[in-house]
Amino acid sequence: MSRTIRRMASSSSPQRTLFQRLGDEALYRWLRGFAAIVGALPSRWAYPVVNTLGSFLYAVDRRGRRVGRQNLIAIFGDALTARERRAILVGSFRNSVMSVGLLLHIAPMTRERYLRWVDVPPEVEERLRATAAASNGFVIVSGHIGNWELLLGLPTVFEGFPEMVFLTEGITAVALDRLLAHLRGSGGGVSALRHGGARTLNSHVRRGGVAALLADRNVRSSEGGVWAPFLGLQASTTPLPAWLAVRNGVHLLPILCLPQADGRYRIWVGPNLAEGVDTTDRDAAILEITTRISRVLESAIRAQPEIWNWTLKRFKSRPDRELGPYPPYSLWNW
Repeated sequence: MSRTIRRMASSSSPQRTLFQRLGDEALYRWLRGFAAIVGALPSRWAYPVVNTLGSFLYAVDRRGRRVGRQNLIAIFGDALTARERRAILVGSFRNSVMSVGLLLHIAPMTRERYLRWVDVPPEVEERLRATAAASNGFVIVSGHIGNWELLLGLPTVFEGFPEMVFLTEGITAVALDRLLAHLRGSGGGVSALRHGGARTLNSHVRRGGVAALLADRNVRSSEGGVWAPFLGLQASTTPLPAWLAVRNGVHLLPILCLPQADGRYRIWVGPNLAEGVDTTDRDAAILEITTRISRVLESAIRAQPEIWNWTLKRFKSRPDRELGPYPPYSLWNW
């Protein structure tokens, strides 16, 4: 397991031509200007504007619609009609765009701006403070569910909250990637990390900090992925959150930022998923905790399918040569 974790700590970025870099810079400046406009909108306008952008993206993103439909058919089969699948996908696009759109609107992320959109119940605050006091560092795990970007704002809410490092995945759109990196670092007490993740997060937790990461993307076996059940299929999943918790003997909390009927969000915190796991066999313990994480995320997705990002190629890897129940984009032993 430690060998596969080391593979996850390294990454490389492709070389880009001068023309591409100039184009990236021009697009980045345009996106910064657009971000400033969204940030200046009155709150009552931000939600409908961003929601409309989500519907527009659904209309133009053929690739995303195709992947989303394939995922929904693989998971729900004939239990959903074509109309129901479409409604879930439209909601999914809107939810994903809202995750980034509100990050634009709230930046720079202050306590006042954050709490305007996010409800943090007193029991959540008490739980996080108690965990910080009882554990020398801890791990937060989430998924592309609800508004995952707003989890970055937790350190702005609690005075004295341990410094948090949030592991993100770089995207191929360089200008948008730069913009997101800028916005994610706009709040206090949080750093967004894209490279050297395993080593940096481990060192950070060892020093008493908080490591946060999403655990619902496909991670190929050559990069450390392990097979864990997810939405009824075996999915190649990152073991990194579980590895950090087991290696450092700390708590691992699932946290979600879930949408509410009034357009705001509410923070939900689950139980310590590392509690009660026998760590005598470290690999078995990591697999058990990884399975627990998947079950928590799966439960939230099944309760509200439209709040998960169905355009992810979550099942790009599959364990068997035959396609079986997996989506058409799935690859054997990838």
